[in-house]
Amino acid sequence: MDAKVTDHKHAPVGVGERGLDDGRILNQLEAAARTLGSVIGQAPTGRRAERRAPLVTQILETTEEVASFVTEQSARIAYLENLTLTDELTGLRNRRGFNEFLQRTLASAERYGDTGVLVFCDLDAFKDINDSYGHHVGDIVLKKVARVIEAEVRETDVVARLGGDEFAILMIQTNWRDGLKRAQMLNRAMNRTIVTHDGQEILVKASFGVEPFGPNDEAGHLVARADMCMYVNKRKKASVALNKAAE
Repeated sequence: MDAKVTDHKHAPVGVGERGLDDGRILNQLEAAARTLGSVIGQAPTGRRAERRAPLVTQILETTEEVASFVTEQSARIAYLENLTLTDELTGLRNRRGFNEFLQRTLASAERYGDTGVLVFCDLDAFKDINDSYGHHVGDIVLKKVARVIEAEVRETDVVARLGGDEFAILMIQTNWRDGLKRAQMLNRAMNRTIVTHDGQEILVKASFGVEPFGPNDEAGHLVARADMCMYVNKRKKASVALNKAAE
């Protein structure tokens, strides 16, 4: 049974160091407000207190406004950073978002001995779909592919559109046998997918490359192996189709 960890598939991606700085600033402002509140409590009574109260009240109000501004800006920064790591069409991670998560995953694998599986998916003859039906239909197919992949993987797995018709699935904290089994299920589901447009059925076909990873793997080498495995499988399918056509 695979271990369950925090859902990474749709979680906002990284607030960054700036967000941490904003948090520290907010804590400092709150501490300052508490200090001023204490000062008010210790303040003398009488006319001196009456003269002092408006100034302290103004400072407290300003502190609250600044704290609110910092909170809003922190949320906005996190949102904008997430946009830079997300594919606009499918809502999946983009190549940059995938690469960042892959680096963190391999660093964790090196430290804790984790294992996992990387799956590459490349659509077959996707150019023919764009040429025959138009790019708007191609976009519909890409979004459908994204949903099919998400439906076949765990919530803890990370799905990305690397660009064009290339997708990647990072199956974390799993062994080779279980990861391969899920990749095979995904392969069957994908190659049975049909997109209907204007009464016409568009068959979706894809080739997959599956590679295990562990504590000693480096990102570039792992990606190259998965990519090569996928293209080998794609060439085999093309060869079989060519032989059948020649019969």
